[in-house]
Amino acid sequence: MSGRISSDSYVLTEEQIKTFHRDGLVTLHDVLTEDEVAEIADVFDKFMNREIHVPGKDFCDMSKPFGIPFEEWSIVNCMLPTRYHPPFQNNIFERITSVIVRQIHPSIEMCKDYDQFLNKRPGKSDAVFAWHQDMGYWPNPKALGVEETATCTFSLAIDDSTEENGCLRYVPGSGLSRKLRQHAPLASSRDEGHALTIELDESKGDVEKLAPCQRGSITVHDEFVIHGSSGNKCPDRQRRTYVLAYRPRTVVNAERKIGFTHSHNDEVNWDTFNDGEERKK
Repeated sequence: MSGRISSDSYVLTEEQIKTFHRDGLVTLHDVLTEDEVAEIADVFDKFMNREIHVPGKDFCDMSKPFGIPFEEWSIVNCMLPTRYHPPFQNNIFERITSVIVRQIHPSIEMCKDYDQFLNKRPGKSDAVFAWHQDMGYWPNPKALGVEETATCTFSLAIDDSTEENGCLRYVPGSGLSRKLRQHAPLASSRDEGHALTIELDESKGDVEKLAPCQRGSITVHDEFVIHGSSGNKCPDRQRRTYVLAYRPRTVVNAERKIGFTHSHNDEVNWDTFNDGEERKK
């Protein structure tokens, strides 16, 4: 038996687990019920409407430099919603994904690292997530003093995610080498804008694939797969996504030791994380 077998459990097939480890991404269908998604969407919209306050750079546009007026944002990004709204902690998405992650990495103690809300506003063709690897945004093993990098990033589709409204796209198998490609800031520096980008390389076999996802379903990707998404071409349909990432407890503890919490307000140097060498001592 596989799929949603009880209120707090979802069982993967062997093929789904193999797909994750081979391609770097797998789609899981019908993970949450309509009522469960609606409850999450209610909290999500309170953040997007600024009914729940999020300080500094943790509420920003992921596609533009910092300082752009809110009305002009294309990808509304809210980091760490459970930090800024504690009643949202231990919600159904957290409980279900904590079960799934143990099936993907049964020999590693995985724990929640961070969460994030993302909204591609309707008709925003520039609501683009440039090609990247998640490891490009995070401290490397040297800065943390660890060897393991395993990651499961779960993305819940609060709205149907399609090619038209900018669903996830990825390069299957691009993370198998476990190597980080050279990234560059989209803005002139990380101080002006948070986003990074890399170029696809057909000589390395880079072929993109779409990962559409129905409301209530999820995608799960690892830390090295190359992925991104295009803009929202739908004039009347947004694309809301709830992101929740798990990493080994040793990694999360090492991140926190150098002052890295995934908040854009962290003082740790986001460009190189070199100051982590001193902070971890």
